[in-house]
Amino acid sequence: MRILHVAPWIGGIGITPYGALQFTTLDLPAYAEQAVAGSAAFALRYAARTVTDTRSELGLRTDRSFAMQAGVLTLRGRLAWAHDFNPDRSIAATFQALPGASFVVNGAAQARDSALTTASVEMSWLSGWSAAASFEGEFSNVTRSYAGKGSVRYAW
Repeated sequence: MRILHVAPWIGGIGITPYGALQFTTLDLPAYAEQAVAGSAAFALRYAARTVTDTRSELGLRTDRSFAMQAGVLTLRGRLAWAHDFNPDRSIAATFQALPGASFVVNGAAQARDSALTTASVEMSWLSGWSAAASFEGEFSNVTRSYAGKGSVRYAW
């Protein structure tokens, strides 16, 4: 779900405040390890677990287009705050040979709050060809994620 409102700004820069709400359900089935060879004394059993995670985003998107002789050059950016309402990534495990010997396994830490960034450039030529490049980042106190992509398109 996204809420958008476009507002033109001085100099032809478009500023779009936005809010987003995402729901993700993780369904972990029950699982029991089996020994292929040797003793199964340390084989683990995991109970089934379903986790629903909700994430919100609040931010601004900007864009600015420049008319060129051969086409249009567009610059875009995004800066947002993301909040994860359920960063718990743990599951209980039990030794099959000792049913009362349970312990908790913690998954990779997920930050409750993070900053989201995007910067992109796109050149669209009058011939129908376009090329674009973008950078995306997510930054928090426990993670840093960087991504980039490029594309070439032809529209007719």
